[in-house]
Order: sequence, then structure tokens, then C-alpha cells
Amino acid sequence: MNFEQVYVKAESECHYLNDRDCVKIYISSADGAAGSGISESFSTEIDRQGISAKVIATGSSGYYDLEPMVRIEKPGRPAVLFKNITPEAVPTLVNDYLIGDSLVPDIAFGSIGSGRLEGIPDISKLPLFTLQKRIALRNCGHIDPGNINHYILRGQGYSGLAKALQMSPAGVIAELKKSGLRGRGGAGYFTADKWQICHDAEGEEKYVVCNAVDADPHSRATRLILESDPHSVLEGMLIAAYAVGAARGCICVNARYERAIKRLRKALERMREYSLIGNNILDSNFSSEIEIREEADLLVSGEETALLRSIEGKQAMPYVRTVYPATSGLYGKPTLINNLETLSNVSAIFQNSPEWYSSFGTERSRGTKVITLAGSVAHKYTVEVPFGTTLQSVIMGIGGGVPNGKNIKAAQFGGPTGAYFDAGSLNTGIAFETMEEAGSIIGSGVVEVFDSDSCAVEMARAVSYYIQTQSCGKCVFCREGSYQMSTILKDISEYRGRPQDLNLLAELGEAMATGCICGLGTTAPNPVLSSIRLFGNDYEAHIKDKRCPVKGTGTNTARMDSPWKPFE
Repeated sequence: MNFEQVYVKAESECHYLNDRDCVKIYISSADGAAGSGISESFSTEIDRQGISAKVIATGSSGYYDLEPMVRIEKPGRPAVLFKNITPEAVPTLVNDYLIGDSLVPDIAFGSIGSGRLEGIPDISKLPLFTLQKRIALRNCGHIDPGNINHYILRGQGYSGLAKALQMSPAGVIAELKKSGLRGRGGAGYFTADKWQICHDAEGEEKYVVCNAVDADPHSRATRLILESDPHSVLEGMLIAAYAVGAARGCICVNARYERAIKRLRKALERMREYSLIGNNILDSNFSSEIEIREEADLLVSGEETALLRSIEGKQAMPYVRTVYPATSGLYGKPTLINNLETLSNVSAIFQNSPEWYSSFGTERSRGTKVITLAGSVAHKYTVEVPFGTTLQSVIMGIGGGVPNGKNIKAAQFGGPTGAYFDAGSLNTGIAFETMEEAGSIIGSGVVEVFDSDSCAVEMARAVSYYIQTQSCGKCVFCREGSYQMSTILKDISEYRGRPQDLNLLAELGEAMATGCICGLGTTAPNPVLSSIRLFGNDYEAHIKDKRCPVKGTGTNTARMDSPWKPFE
């Protein structure tokens, strides 16, 4: 089956998607049960009223406090978004908007498309949407993630793979190089260069590994993409496999992400029906298989050599790289490892063009970054912004700032090993080069906000303790350094600290940054050292005055007696 036949098959099964006269009702929700309840209510009500409409359950859009969210597309009118819909509100929406054409302004918060609706803002005027450019998240909330036809018809699905298969593997890599795509796993290595190394490596047996393990407990990016748009990642994996000559691939996912794993399994089943996996993919003589690997929630799994050991059934520990995994990786074979967000970008690049992709971002950081907002911020969304967007814009424009009239004290960017930024440095742009200059990392893309009631000592103590629990223990510098850091911060927190402890923390940080063999260990000192640099007064209050410098407990200081916990 070639791509034209795939498209015809998809259109015959879901012809309503391209039917402009068909009323479509999209229900977006992170809560599967809530989304199902809204879908059932709409189906029941439109049947009762005798209305012709198609109800489509999508995954989450990443706008969690607006969900369940409903988008209604009526012929000849802009699409309208309705927020926080309950089953009880469905009859009102059907009667007032579908039948009576009244917009229900108390729950309608935006319109999409040409044409003005009285009292309803165009979403292109709202900061939440104007600051974003969705590429990796492009289909989240817009398609049924369990229906491959939606990805094909609404998301240009597998057209990128079809284009790639018309090129030579070397041509695919050259095309990717034009985009300037850098890996979203943390280090920011140029993706095409990594592919080239694996392509040139000797050996007929090669592997492609997608690292879809959410190593940061505050990140929701992996779950969002896999639950709302798994095919964007799988298509990227196949393009990568063709480019480097890999006949096998595996996608590694947090074992507790049951819904994401279920979506992946169904996606692979449907791909086989469409000749998109297995032998002779799209009549191209290219063959490749993909399997799912369930992994534990370990921060060290974000390091690719540790992940390879885990896949091989060993303890997840990084190893000193005498050669890159692209040359000798899984079972000693050339192995290409890319992050899930990277591969979702790959499929978008080939669906559109490398020139289109490179028009976003900065000179040295092309494209976009998926960001998760956490901590003391009004809206804990998962969004996607062009590189170069400032932390201030993300926190205030998208996140709505700090609630309850409080001020921002700090923001930690890049996950648990990212550095802190104080209120005066939030104009820093999110890009590989600017974060490196600021002593931080892109990492997981999590922005954790701390309000004015937070104490820097407690902030650093909490994250340091978490990092200590996540150290695999292989490196003396990481194992002992993270333990000593956590112990010293505990002493300072409990008013047993000494003035010389700050110099000791700095020495420990320097030793870890130079002596550890993986990125987790080398970046582990970032939050501690940046907090001392920015908030020395907080440390001085604990050490010299034997007091906490803030009144009350605040939102974030409550974490000081427990490690970070992943989202449930």
C-alpha cells in the first residue's frame, strides 16, 4: 500500500473530517473519564434533538485548568472554544449554540478562524496562543489520538515519511541538517550530525531508540504527546530508522503511563494495517519494527547510556563513552537515541519543510521548546514556544503570574538540575546559548515558579535531596557530592550551618561539574550554586541570624521535608 492508497483509505473511513458541512464537536481533556462523560452526554443529546453532528474525543491540549474543553465547528462560522464543560452543561450548549446560535458567553472563551463573534475574543489576540508556536504539540487537542485516520487527514500524518522514502538516506540527513534541529534531550546536539554518525557506522544491524521517559517529575510533556498524538513520534522514529539504516526500534516509556502505553499499542496495531510498519513500508522496500519498553521513573534514565543499559536488562547506570552509542550502543550495535520531542519535530519538518522549521527560534536554537509550568503559578500548562521567548513572557503571559497577589521570588528552569533565575533576570530568553551563558540548561523545559514566601535555602534543600535520591551511585563525585550537599543544606536549614559551609558547597559543586561522567552529575550543583549567588541573604539569615527570612510557610517551602513527587 503506497501513501496515496493510505490517504484514500483514511478518507473513506473518516470522510466527515474533510466535510465542511459537517458539524464537529471536539472534546479535549487530560482526564479520560471526564472526557468520555462529556462525549457520551453530547452523543445522547444530539441524538435526542435529531441533530447531525460528529462528536470527537481528543487527548488533552495541555490547558489543564480549562479542561474539559469543547471546540465546536459549525459550517460558515469560526470554531468556538468552551471551557470547563460538565455533562450538565451539554444540553445548554446544544440548545443555545447548536440549535439557537447563542454563544453562551460565560463559558465561551475564544474563537478560531475568520469572522468576528460579538463578545468572544479571537484566540489570536490572547497571550496564551499568540506567544505559542506548536510543532511538537501541533495535534494535541485537535485529533482523536486513537484514530490513525485523524492523524493522516488532519495532521498531514505520514506524508513526511512518504517524502523521506523518496529520498536517499543521505538526502534525508541533508534535509534535516537544513532545519537546524537540535536534540531536546538536554545536551542540544545537532540531530542531523548524530544521525550522520550512526548512518556512517559499520554494521548491518542498527537500532533506533526513542527516549520517552519523563525523568523530571514535574514534566508533563511526554505524557501529553503520547496520550494526545502518538503517531507524530512514531512517524519521526521511522524517518530516523530509514535515514540510519535501522530495522528495529524501541520507544521507552514510564511504566506508570498506562494510558500512553495503551495509545502506543493501538497506534502500532493500526500502522500495521496501513503498511506503515513491518515489511515493505509504503511499497518502498524499507522495513522496520518498533516495540514498546516500559521503564522505571529514574532521573538517570534521561542519560542515554544509562537507558541503553536498562534496555539490556542491567541497572540503569551511565558509562564512560569511549565511543558514542551511535557507533556502538545497544548490544554493541550502532544505536541512534533521540528524545520524544525531537522525533515529533522530525515528522513535522518532513511534513512541511526544513526552511519552514528554521524560520522559528534563534540563530543557534532553531524551532520551539515544549514548556511545562509548575509551582506557584496561576496556570500550570504544558505549552510550546519559539526559542528566544523569555521566561517572563512564559510565566506572566501564559502562566498568568503568581496567584494570590504575591510576587515572584525565583524561577527554576530546565528541571531539577536547572539553575534559578531571580525576578530581575526573567527577561532571559529560552535558548541553548542563553541558558548556557546563564549557567543553566534547557533540560526538561520545566519552569518552576517560587513566590515571595519561599526561602532559597528550602528551595535548594528540597531539590538537592531529590537529586541525591536519584543518583545511580556509580560516580564517587555524584554519589558522595550530592549526599554532602544535601547534608550541608539540611544543617543550614535547621540553623546548624557555618559560614564556611558556603565555600564548601562551591567546592563540592566544582568537583561534581568536572568529575561526574554523566549530565545528571555535572549539572546537579546548578540549583544550589545559583541559589547562593542570587539569594545570599537567605543563607545569611539561616547561618548568622538562625532564622528563616520569610514569614509563613509559603507554597513551595512545604516541600522541604519530602522529595519531589511525580504527578499522579
